[in-house]
Amino acid sequence: MLKSERQDAIEQLCENLGTATVHRLAQELQVSDMTVRRDLEEMAAQGRLVRVHGGARSVAGQRGTAVPREFTHGEKRSLHVKEKRAVAASAAKLVEPGNTVFLGAGTTMELVAQALPAGRLRIVTNSLSIFDLLRGRPHTELCLVGGVYRPTTDAFVGPMAENSVDLLGIDVAFIGCNGILDGAISTSNMEEGRFQNEVFERSDRRYVVCDSSKVGRRDFYTFYSLDDVDALVTDKGLTGEQRESLSEHTQIIG
Repeated sequence: MLKSERQDAIEQLCENLGTATVHRLAQELQVSDMTVRRDLEEMAAQGRLVRVHGGARSVAGQRGTAVPREFTHGEKRSLHVKEKRAVAASAAKLVEPGNTVFLGAGTTMELVAQALPAGRLRIVTNSLSIFDLLRGRPHTELCLVGGVYRPTTDAFVGPMAENSVDLLGIDVAFIGCNGILDGAISTSNMEEGRFQNEVFERSDRRYVVCDSSKVGRRDFYTFYSLDDVDALVTDKGLTGEQRESLSEHTQIIG
């Protein structure tokens, strides 16, 4: 098991159990207590869990539904990788040849970009990393939206970015988020959220794309309502209760 996969499993166990001891985690993952302790120290420093005597406690258990802090782009690449790949595969199936597709910023969106079907597409993005991933893709008209560069998400935001999409016609938009709670879709940064709202308003089909760890969480800025998107694309980690609650707002894919 890779380190990133092991730490994802630790985070999930802590969320499921509330609090987990070092010994319990080591048994579940079939690794040494020392390996688990090192992982817990690193993950606590990243804000992924709360270190307690003899083990760790989930962030949700400590701070309710609030997202503790905004992870950096690099940190996000190691979180919930398996789930993100499944989400990306489901999202990519919604793209049809000839579509004008908007891909928002984020590590899940990078995986969507890599999973896009072959064929002619026009891709619009405000993500520098997605632009780099797709710049050599055949039969692709690639449009990078400019603005104020935000290193935390490797994306361009602000009034210039918002004005850039004002005149565009977008067939399908895929946008990630940091939290979904009570039908509200939220992110950490107000400028990023304003831009994402603008894109959804210019799109014929709107999809929120995130792994199931974001469900039941809230972040600083609510930028859209789940009632107004065509579907939530997520993984199979939702509980039955979560799936039922979300289905009252929109279609669930995944």
